[in-house]
Amino acid sequence: MDALWVVPPVVAAEGSRAQPEAALLASHIASVRLRAGVASSAWRHAGHRNDLLNPEDAAAVASVNLVATKLCIVGKFFLDSDPAAWLDACARMKKSGGRLVLDICDYPFAEKPPAVTRFYTEALRLCDAVTVNSARMAELMTPHALQAPQVIEDAILAPAQLPEFAPDKRLELLWFGHPSNLRYLDRTLDALVHYGEKQSCRLKVVTAPEHGIEQAVQALNARCAPRFEVRFIPWSIEATRVALRQCDLVLIPGDPADPLKSGVSSNRLGEALQAGRLPVASPLASYLPFGDAAWLGDDLVAGIAWAMANRGEVLVRIRRGQDLVGETLTAAKIGQQWCALLEGLANVPR
Repeated sequence: MDALWVVPPVVAAEGSRAQPEAALLASHIASVRLRAGVASSAWRHAGHRNDLLNPEDAAAVASVNLVATKLCIVGKFFLDSDPAAWLDACARMKKSGGRLVLDICDYPFAEKPPAVTRFYTEALRLCDAVTVNSARMAELMTPHALQAPQVIEDAILAPAQLPEFAPDKRLELLWFGHPSNLRYLDRTLDALVHYGEKQSCRLKVVTAPEHGIEQAVQALNARCAPRFEVRFIPWSIEATRVALRQCDLVLIPGDPADPLKSGVSSNRLGEALQAGRLPVASPLASYLPFGDAAWLGDDLVAGIAWAMANRGEVLVRIRRGQDLVGETLTAAKIGQQWCALLEGLANVPR
């Protein structure tokens, strides 16, 4: 049974040079890697076939055998995408009698350009199923969707590593993620610098080199080093993996009241736990099930201080978190959820 995955041009180009599933799993875009990559790999393992489609390539769209394609899964619509082309591809699929799945992992109705809002408003009217990355995102999307959104979390791809927490004289802290999340880190920097006056700290920031982050790091170091140092590391999958193993604690600040980010999945928290590190995080909705496996609270410095005073409990929590990831968020378990959804849709008569 064929499944067609609608993806951005760069992802489609990567897929033309390798197996579609391998290209998706290797993508530098987290939403592609952790969702379409995991789902398409499980779909192929179940004996089915995948194709990638860049809807902005007219020749590629014209070459698709829509009659033979029962399923079309539309991934994240990016800011530089063409809404008319994406919506045309969705409409073609519907007209041919295929089933359309719209996957949403980033709330599209807050602080977004009109093109993004337009695409999702119209695509939600066309689709047969809506998948989302968290229970909170399901709550946010319910007023906009014609069907009840189905929650399929982001998978955690990394294997569990040995839990460790043995800080040296300098406490090694890590923040990693998309540049759009830097504003939450910025809100806690003053408190972190103040904490550095009594406990030497180094904060590694792993992200894309955007928004003047390198210059901001240099300015902060000039003001606060040597008691509190900041080091910028350009993001890559490998750089993140290494940084996770080299740190003592992972900081994941956020804002539970911000609709743009309150619906995120637990993937960053899960990645930290699988790396054997304790996440010190804001109490976002998707993190709450990990309340006994991380430190959750509004004051991340208080979480750091708690960890320093409870080193044995830190290890207990990491092990507990790794057990929870293994029970619920492995690629195999998340892939089974995708296959169940897609097979169910494909077997509905046209």
